[in-house]
Amino acid sequence: MTTRYIFKKAKKISHQFSRDDRAVVKALCCKIKTAQGELLQAAEKNMLKCIQICKGMCCKNLDIDSIFSQWDFIFILSLLPHLQDDMEKRLESHLFLFYADCPFLKDKDGPCMFPSGVKAQICIITFCGDDKFLKKSIKKVNYLFFKLSLLVFFLRMKSILDNLFSIFIQKQCK
Repeated sequence: MTTRYIFKKAKKISHQFSRDDRAVVKALCCKIKTAQGELLQAAEKNMLKCIQICKGMCCKNLDIDSIFSQWDFIFILSLLPHLQDDMEKRLESHLFLFYADCPFLKDKDGPCMFPSGVKAQICIITFCGDDKFLKKSIKKVNYLFFKLSLLVFFLRMKSILDNLFSIFIQKQCK
């Protein structure tokens, strides 16, 4: 599946949430954002190296399909819904046949259009160099993304069961 398809699927899922479900998803996404902030704070030296020496090299010439997941897009869209149209335009114009720079770089050069603490899971947990001291923070971010995937799964199953139940009730009333 291409990133474009995954984005459209995440957008569709996000729009199908009820108001209450959307609030639950957003609350978990806020926890992920906090965990990402804690990770970035702990990784200050690594981030300085990234900015000063590497200059965001990992965002250049990459296979975007291996970076972004449906959960990343649900996370980002839950916290930054105003970026939806811009993200969609960037993905529509992105060439997926070859490795290319991340479409979410500002001005196609950088920095990332997503603010600190609202990054894709792979982007936030990947560091060049020694990250042994970050293992606990990385595990927390990974755990919360896993929790988000389970939450979305259960909310979708709940929605399907609610729809089936309403169909069943309608047939019983006729």
